[in-house]
Amino acid sequence: MSETAPAAPPAPFDPATFSPQHQIITMYAPDGSIVYNDMDFLNSTRLYTARFGISYGAQIGASFTLLIVLLLLTRSKKRKSVIFILNALCLFLNIWRCIFTACFLTGGFMHPYDLMTGFYSPSTKDVAFSVTSNVLSFLVTTLVMASLSLQEWVACVTTGNLQRYLIMGVTTAMALVSVGIKFAFMILSNAATVELVDRGVDKVSAYSWITQAVAVILYSCVFTWKLGYAIIQRRRLKMLQFGPMQIIFIMGCQTMTIPAILSALQFYQPILDEVPEIGALVITSLCIFLPLSAIWAGVANDSAVAYRGHDAHHHLINSKLGQGSSATATPDSTTVFDKSRQMGCPTCSYTKKGDDFDVPQRSPIGKRSLGDYDIQIDREYTVRHEEIPLERV
Repeated sequence: MSETAPAAPPAPFDPATFSPQHQIITMYAPDGSIVYNDMDFLNSTRLYTARFGISYGAQIGASFTLLIVLLLLTRSKKRKSVIFILNALCLFLNIWRCIFTACFLTGGFMHPYDLMTGFYSPSTKDVAFSVTSNVLSFLVTTLVMASLSLQEWVACVTTGNLQRYLIMGVTTAMALVSVGIKFAFMILSNAATVELVDRGVDKVSAYSWITQAVAVILYSCVFTWKLGYAIIQRRRLKMLQFGPMQIIFIMGCQTMTIPAILSALQFYQPILDEVPEIGALVITSLCIFLPLSAIWAGVANDSAVAYRGHDAHHHLINSKLGQGSSATATPDSTTVFDKSRQMGCPTCSYTKKGDDFDVPQRSPIGKRSLGDYDIQIDREYTVRHEEIPLERV
């Protein structure tokens, strides 16, 4: 069988300067017109789709894992709290947001021909994936802002009324602006997707990312300042033991600092060129980091935070007065300090009736005046009495 010689490349052609990786691609549009594009655009599209697909796949796994951990480590009586419900909903909806976005990346909108020619012919399923991912992105953003506002109110509950209302007013207003612009972007984006219209340079999208970044940075500053100031207050009161307060401070810094850094870096063009998916990590990082401080503080025990010294009796007082604590009546029992109390103010405590304890409480035998080394309790504890020299006080 004779072989047909390959057709000669169009002139002019110089083999010395020809680069196959950067050649021009000629395609026909649906109306028969010729469309030119290059291999660089095709390669950048390939990398864009692959990197975003990997990013959203990792976000799905991380969100699902933390949701399982949150459900397993949260006590049953705490699952009715508003903060737990908001955090769980954020993780649950974020999983589906990432799933639908990943489906969008593998759908008809990302077909090489459609991208290179600009003639889109997606199916109804592809349009549904795009619209659903936009709606879920708006819902997750709204829930994240609501959770941040609620936790900020808890953190600032012991500040003065003027400071608390001023902080809450500024941050909540910024969060509402961010959510409002996000809603407008969702409407415009979904309308353009359904009508298959290219919106060109999208200023609303830019405003949405900017306001979201500003809101996250504001919340980060407030949380870091309040938690750091609480640590300073505890040290002034000689409360030096490492407990849930320090854990919340460490996790709080991580919780708000990392999303704030990601929010700022997405506007730095050199980094955005190298890591285009960095903006997609902001909301997921918030959904993941928000429950972490609560989980860490909820599982802290006295074996991990034990401290020997003249202020060791603070362990006993805090375990009794903390509103979310639980303890067993054995010498090697563990004590869990309440995270919301420690976050609010280290010098004040808020008690409520009806707390669940592992063992029944005992009624006080009688009232008497307390000495310098006496502690009145209504449960069984093992207390070690130690004479302390005056120079150590």
